[in-house]
Amino acid sequence: MTLSVCIITLNEEANIGRTLQSVKDLADEIIVMDSGSTDKTVPLAQSYGARVFVEAWKGFAHQKNSCLEKATSDWILSLDADE
Repeated sequence: MTLSVCIITLNEEANIGRTLQSVKDLADEIIVMDSGSTDKTVPLAQSYGARVFVEAWKGFAHQKNSCLEKATSDWILSLDADE
C-alpha cells in the first residue's frame, strides 16, 4: 500500500519544514496545495520533493478537496502545515 500526504498552505514558511520532515520517510508522495504564498513556502516544499500546485483560495473544503484529487496513492493523510 502507498501513502500520499496532502497539505494546503499559505505563507507557512515557519512551519512547513517541520511538517514535511516528519512525513518524508513515511510518504510515497507529498502534495502541497498553495494559495499564493509570498514567503518561501513553495521552494521549501519543493526541496522536500513535494509536488506543489498553486491555486487561488476557493475556501477550506474546496482547497482540501483539490489537493486530495491530486493524490495517487492507496491511502491519503491530510495534514495542516503546522502539524
